[in-house]
Amino acid sequence: MKNRFLFILIVIFCCSAKSYSQSVSLNYTDQLLNEILLDLNQRYKVQISINASLSNSCPVTIQQRFSSMELALEELAARCDLDFKKIGDIYVFRAKEAPDQVVEEEPKKPKASPVFLYQGIVLEESSLDPLPFSSLKLASRGIIADENGRFSFKSTLRQEQGIFQSLGYEPKDTLLNHSNSIRIVLNPRMMELATVEIIANGGTVPLTNVGEKAGHIRFNDISSNLIPGLSDNLIFNNLRLYPGVMAAGESIADFVIWGSYAGQTHVVYDGISLFNSWGINDDMGRVNPYMIKNVEVYKGGYNVPYGDRVGGVVLMEGTSGDKNKAGARLSFTNQLANAHINVPLSANVTLQVAGRKTLFEAFDLSAGFGEDEDVIVPQYNYSDLNLKLSASLSEDDQLEISSIYSEDEYSGDLQLRFRGTAVQDIMLNSVQIGNSVRYAHNWNRGGISKLTLSQSEYEPEFTSNYFVMEGQRPNGDTLRQYNWKNTIEEFKAQLTHTFAATKKHQFQLSGAFISNRASLVSNTDRIVLENTRATANRVAVYAHDDIQWTPEFSMQLGLKGDLFYGGTRSFLQPRINARYDLTRGWNLHAGWGLYNQFVSKNTVADELGNQSDVWQLADNVTNDVLTANHTVFGTSFRHNQLELGLEAFYKEVEGLGRFFVNRNGDTRFAEGESRTKGLEVFAKQRVKGHDFWLSYTLSEVEERFGDRGRASLFQQAPQSQRHELKTVAILNFNKLQFSFTNVYGSGFPNNTYRPEEQEITPYWRTDLAFQYQMKLGATDVETGVSVLNLFDRRNVRLNQSLSVPGGSRINTVGIPFTPTLYVNFGF
Repeated sequence: MKNRFLFILIVIFCCSAKSYSQSVSLNYTDQLLNEILLDLNQRYKVQISINASLSNSCPVTIQQRFSSMELALEELAARCDLDFKKIGDIYVFRAKEAPDQVVEEEPKKPKASPVFLYQGIVLEESSLDPLPFSSLKLASRGIIADENGRFSFKSTLRQEQGIFQSLGYEPKDTLLNHSNSIRIVLNPRMMELATVEIIANGGTVPLTNVGEKAGHIRFNDISSNLIPGLSDNLIFNNLRLYPGVMAAGESIADFVIWGSYAGQTHVVYDGISLFNSWGINDDMGRVNPYMIKNVEVYKGGYNVPYGDRVGGVVLMEGTSGDKNKAGARLSFTNQLANAHINVPLSANVTLQVAGRKTLFEAFDLSAGFGEDEDVIVPQYNYSDLNLKLSASLSEDDQLEISSIYSEDEYSGDLQLRFRGTAVQDIMLNSVQIGNSVRYAHNWNRGGISKLTLSQSEYEPEFTSNYFVMEGQRPNGDTLRQYNWKNTIEEFKAQLTHTFAATKKHQFQLSGAFISNRASLVSNTDRIVLENTRATANRVAVYAHDDIQWTPEFSMQLGLKGDLFYGGTRSFLQPRINARYDLTRGWNLHAGWGLYNQFVSKNTVADELGNQSDVWQLADNVTNDVLTANHTVFGTSFRHNQLELGLEAFYKEVEGLGRFFVNRNGDTRFAEGESRTKGLEVFAKQRVKGHDFWLSYTLSEVEERFGDRGRASLFQQAPQSQRHELKTVAILNFNKLQFSFTNVYGSGFPNNTYRPEEQEITPYWRTDLAFQYQMKLGATDVETGVSVLNLFDRRNVRLNQSLSVPGGSRINTVGIPFTPTLYVNFGF
């Protein structure tokens, strides 16, 4: 009998008839089908019938696990283009039947393997709250879920082995069957109560995510530690302890990330641009900490899906609420009252309401600095309201509506006499309003589309008065007054589609219409800037591809373009990121890109160096469009309880604007540029549930300004600080927790005029926090004390100093010795 008609009948009978429902692992590289079937016969005692010529002519490479033998053999048959069926207890492979009539046989093209869709959502176990930016690790690539916890990918395998992870949750290793409605539920690694989280028995889940990619930090509410001052300003009090985020200066204007200027960091909450991320009144974050689920920080070198500025990006995702039960949380301190209510309106709809209000100053235990003549001690008042409606319209549709409103007042009074000079009062107040509607849809054929409509308005008002006594002349007071109201607005409509990921690629396309409006109204006897109202409309599009070249090496390529309505010039911004995993826990990463910004916060400086900032459009009409390039290289290592990171960065920004006002009130505009370079180190160790970490940043920020076509020499920027060292210890003893933080900064010039001649004061602040957890009936209770500036160090706020005639300089002080007593209730 000819060989091509010989059949190999592999028959080995088991002692008893049973189904092969056990897990079957296929791990073969370029092996003939015949050898694979023989191996399966030996391992699982399976009966197979196949023609020898067929089994010896098909090499197979596969690494996969299946829930049954039938699924495994069906996949092998599909890869070798064979028919497959089970007859009794025997699995039979045979060649596919040829057509009845074949006139001329043409070379056969390899048949494409079938493609299967895996699509779903990652949820928290108890509340069914989506887990934003969860990661999925497959055999061939990694995938990141979106801000709604949704993922979509395609595979030629009927089943995929995947590991799902989210910061602060137990990882889940599971075998996935292809479906477009997969639900993955993760269990929290830590127990949460109110705004402070308690670590449960240590464990291996990392509490932070630093260095996974260029310039990146990630944390969320459930993995935040007990940090002093947490209930007031969740984001800044955490971020200030990490490298690259300036803690010295306690800026009330903006995050200073890698030497960025005011207005250059893009802060986004649920799709709403926040033009001022915390209140101007001391240490109050604009977003209620009860509403925050996840935070992503990109310091620089990031790709096109993130941000719309030339500096860093802070992305805050709000919680979707608990769909299973109603709840309330209350927090009281000697400075602030905070409340949060969660109400499930139906099985798939939740409503959250949260609000805060500062208390009477009689309850404020801050030390202050008495009647010092060279400092301004500020007073403040703050209130806010956050609303959010979350609805799962179906398995494929998610709707979220968010609103935020906050208002505050800030004032500082001072009486100073120097050679007949008296100086008095600075007052600021502001309102931040924002709304967003976000809709996400999973398509049956794969991919996720998201529509975002957002509106934001920020309106600060600034008043500064000081009097100069001229000699001994009676009634010789000269009043100088600055007063203006500066409104900045944004409306944005954006449609983004993320294609289902494949083995090598994950594409994303986005288009947006963005409208910005800025106005400046001055009510003063001395006009510094003309009253203006301007609007700029533009279209922004981007394309992004996440490429997995090998399991160890990945790249992200992006191209963003902006075009003003009616304009002819487009602003193209190419960007690239790369990562290479040297070992399982050790990676190298890099990022480079061009960045543009179309609203800017320009500085107004008088003849003494006093400065204020005003929002204006950067549309190449009112002011130049800001342009920057970022370059980042770094490495990070994580093993068990140890995290290490090292990163170098270089950044150049062009298009800065500064208005100089002379003693006669004449205003001159100067163009400027800056360059920033630095190196940062991060080390963190967990020991038996206790956390210790160290952050260090070495950096320099230089700037130069000049008339058009004429540039001066580079000099130190006001925010330039050479060294900043931060140490943190967080101790967890079951119901009792203790934290200690210390920040040292070498100081900054804090002046736009002759910074090399300024006396630089080092920054130093030590904070403590204690907390005790207990249960009163069905109510969870936490009580404790947070102490800011333990040693009452008189630190200086960045960009909040006042120069006066005679050469004296008056500084606005940072946070004084401030003990805060608090109690949190969870119902």
